[in-house]
Amino acid sequence: MTTRFTIFVDGSNLFGSLKSMNLEVNNYEALYGHVFKESHAMWAAKTHQTDKVPSELRRIYWYAVGSIDEWDLSLAQSQTALRNAFMRDKEIRDYWLALTGKANPGLSGIKLQDKAWADCFSDFRDWYDKKQNILDGMRHFHQGIRINTDLIDVIEDGHWKVNFLHKWVEEKGLDTALAVDMVALQDNYDIAVVVSGDADSIPSIRHLKNRNKQIASVEFVSGSPPEPKGRNFSSRLKQHADFVIRIYETELIRLKIAARPKIKSTLGGGAI
Repeated sequence: MTTRFTIFVDGSNLFGSLKSMNLEVNNYEALYGHVFKESHAMWAAKTHQTDKVPSELRRIYWYAVGSIDEWDLSLAQSQTALRNAFMRDKEIRDYWLALTGKANPGLSGIKLQDKAWADCFSDFRDWYDKKQNILDGMRHFHQGIRINTDLIDVIEDGHWKVNFLHKWVEEKGLDTALAVDMVALQDNYDIAVVVSGDADSIPSIRHLKNRNKQIASVEFVSGSPPEPKGRNFSSRLKQHADFVIRIYETELIRLKIAARPKIKSTLGGGAI
């Protein structure tokens, strides 16, 4: 009887792990093939079976960010809402008043406040445009993955919630989609291999184990074997998994699956 493996990937965790190791993947099918091979070997060892027991990789579900809060910054309503938020946020307001005042020593009062807001808004608009361009690049990258392989499903369920004043995005929905699909697709696999550092999937893992599914958790490790622990890895997730697959930096380089990036990448990825 063939044992069926399926890999569930939190794309943000994957790219964070690759970035921490300063690696760029050359071939994602080869990467997941390596993860599958290591998963099969660890499963066989843990269950006291021969490595030759038949198994197959059924599918890779790769969860990624696909959307961002939509703001039309040309609209007066948008600008008014952001300015009201600017006025309420003392830390941000005082920062821009000081910065603008230093650059424009002749300004004071309302004129200084108006100029500080204009500088702040221009800075935030440039930042937002860059975030949108990054997301467009990610979508293009994901489409390239879809075109070049039938084994990987890229699922753009993640969303960036924007905080303009502090210039950061909060990722929403990605880990939830992964956990839900692990349960929804349980009839299609015997072993779920999870690439994630998020402990939110633990309830789904408990549910699946109660239905005789086995769970493998992947951690990426800088250096060479036998380095015991990598970064971006939830110890709670590790405790709930049946076994842990360690993917080593040096092995990815030796197998030519990954290499040091030649230029700085905004995605953490490489060739498809």
